[in-house]
Amino acid sequence: MDTAHSSDSDDGVGLHWRVVVASVLTITVAVLPGFLPGALAVQLADTLGIAEAGIGLIVGAFFGMSALVSPQLGRLVERLDWAWAMRIAALGAALTLLLTPLVAQSVLTLGVVTVIGGVGLALAHPAVNLALARCTIVRHQGLAYGFKHAAIPAASALAGLGLPLVAIPLGWQWTYVLGAVLAVGTALLIPFASWRFETAGDETAVAGTPSVRSSPMSLLVIMAVGAGLGIFGMDALATFLGPYAVEVGIGEAAAGVLLAVGSGLGILMRVFAGWLIDRRAAGGLATVAVFLGIGAFGIAVLAGGTNPTVVVGSLLAFTFGWGWSGLFTFAVVRRNPRAPAAATGVVMTGVYVGAAAGPALVGLIAGTSFTAAWVIAAATLAVGALLMTFVLVGERT
Repeated sequence: MDTAHSSDSDDGVGLHWRVVVASVLTITVAVLPGFLPGALAVQLADTLGIAEAGIGLIVGAFFGMSALVSPQLGRLVERLDWAWAMRIAALGAALTLLLTPLVAQSVLTLGVVTVIGGVGLALAHPAVNLALARCTIVRHQGLAYGFKHAAIPAASALAGLGLPLVAIPLGWQWTYVLGAVLAVGTALLIPFASWRFETAGDETAVAGTPSVRSSPMSLLVIMAVGAGLGIFGMDALATFLGPYAVEVGIGEAAAGVLLAVGSGLGILMRVFAGWLIDRRAAGGLATVAVFLGIGAFGIAVLAGGTNPTVVVGSLLAFTFGWGWSGLFTFAVVRRNPRAPAAATGVVMTGVYVGAAAGPALVGLIAGTSFTAAWVIAAATLAVGALLMTFVLVGERT
């Protein structure tokens, strides 16, 4: 029988692995509709006649919808059962992924069905954040959020591998169909009796936090802007690395593998950084600032436009520029233990705005000059690092 300290936890260390795995898969399938258009850009251009700018606008619209509804859904999740909110998000992703190959006949129809998926992503993030806050004791929350945020590069890796393994031999439509199957399986994995997995006692997120005061809205907004700028550059990289690599002379299949490898490094870094922050029992924002700075350097190297610089720069950017998200969520939850879903709903608005603006604006600029696009992307990560540093200073004054 599942209880608060049953065998579903990892022998008492405070992680319910079914909840963690379900959380990772929920975020993966929820964000997949936003990553597939970029990974399949070459094939979509051949069959639907969509250029880089069109792909960027579609991906931007997906995350723009998430930004629009994120604060409201964050507050709603605080009043709902987190398991049902996760299940609805997973099934919504399945519907989006299944509908896309059926109705996408133009830029407009592909864009409309993709935008629908943005609502599911906005629901998935606060639901998963609440689940991990309720089901994981404080000294293991860094690792839990590291696993959760590993889902984003995992989705990028799946999208990248979908090109050589599925889309090239079978057609891009089957990549979406297989994603829908994964989303349905995720919905079935999510627990029904959520309360059985919630951690009780003195080590919950609220009781284990040194202060139960919440972050002032002004600092939450600054954190949201800083995170949004970081995501601006990284989502642009995830969207356009494929076509850029092909342009500089890397083969189409190799470009998909490069995206998958870079995403895999991002996964490893997010999990490792979460494990490390638990060992240090620190807040994480200082590390977030450092990672954003290194990610900015990686994108600047990428802009060199040769095969070696593209490979080295992209791998460096994915490892660090995408390695900070779990630490960031951990920092927000730890600062706002009374209402983690509501607080993360606020900061995720900035993340979604960055995710929307990055592919859209970089796509427009890339049509003229990929070099200029990457310079702008690198600058946004650098400014995001400065804003995280500003928050740390503001908390100490």
